[in-house]
Parts: sequence; C-alpha cells; structure tokens
Amino acid sequence: MKDRGDYTPSGMSLYSRIDTSFFHYVNRIVIKVTPTADAAFEGRVYKAVAGIMKQSTIGIERFSQKRDKMNKDTLMPTVILLILSAFLIINVALGIFGVLWYNINKRRGEIGLRRAIGAPGNSVSGQIVTESMLLATLSLIVGTFFAIQFPLLNVFDVPAAVYITAIFLAIVFIYVLVLVCSLYPGKQAAAVYPAVALHEE
Repeated sequence: MKDRGDYTPSGMSLYSRIDTSFFHYVNRIVIKVTPTADAAFEGRVYKAVAGIMKQSTIGIERFSQKRDKMNKDTLMPTVILLILSAFLIINVALGIFGVLWYNINKRRGEIGLRRAIGAPGNSVSGQIVTESMLLATLSLIVGTFFAIQFPLLNVFDVPAAVYITAIFLAIVFIYVLVLVCSLYPGKQAAAVYPAVALHEE
C-alpha cells in the first residue's frame, strides 16, 4: 500500500473484514463504494455507524482527499526548502559578483600594466575566470570532505548512492554558478584601458 502519499515508497498493510460486534475495538473502517456515492450516501453511512458506536466520535474521509492531503503535507516542506535554497543561491551569486568587482577595481593597475605590455583582453578575462574557478575548487575540496561523511556514517538512513549523486550535482552546479558569475567581471576587466588604469595609479 502507498498510504503515505505518492512520494513515499509502498509498504506492507493488512486489511481484514470485521463483524459489527467488533466495532468498539476498531478506530478505522474502510468501505468500498461506487464512484457515484454522494454526500447523501455519506450521511446514511454516518447515521448507521453512529447508531452502533454511540460513544465514539465519527468522521468520514475519502481516500482521494486523504491522498491529496498527504501529498500536500509532503510537498510543502520541499517547496519551502526550494524557496530558501533559491534565496541563498541569489545571495551567493551577488556575493561572488561583489568580490570579483572589488578585486578588479583593486587590481586595475596590474590589469592596465598587463594590457600595456600587450596582453590581449581574452587573456585578462581568462585570468579572472581561472582564479575564480581555482578558489571554487579549494572551497569544494573542503566542503566535499565534510559532505562525504554523510554517506559514510549513514546519516538519516538514506542510501549512499543518493548522497553521492547529490554531491556530484552540487559540485557541477557550483562550478557553473562561479563560471557564470565570473564571466561578466572578467569581461569588464578585459575592457580596462591601459592608459586610464595607469593614469589612475
């Protein structure tokens, strides 16, 4: 049975027929009805069960409604985590832009000198991008060391393959993010005029 919604694996369940004499010992009854069963039919079922179980609080739920509720309860934390992740990614991207922008402005003299002695713009841009990727690599080495502890220690009882796939995808995503964020500052560095940069120095 998939009694926990569509996003959880199926598990073992046992449903057994009961006699009306055992109504006082059960807390959940499953009744199979035709697709045309309406609210009036539910009312008749409610009256019939309430007449037998006089001391009990009775509520009627359809499986379709329970399924939707279970799916919603599963999806809601996922959606919240996705929104938080998107917010954090935007903050990281803005931080990378800011650091690279500050770095380029601080090194305008060096960039201008390289341009003055004949370095092409692509070489200057490539230097900025390469430096960013090397810094990202150093950070990823440290981060991967801690992330790899989760499958080794079997944290949260999740299969190791899931952790390995997640770590690989995270590394690829971080490299892509750093590359995208460093391309524009690299292009700005390549556009620095040697005379202006050296004059400012």
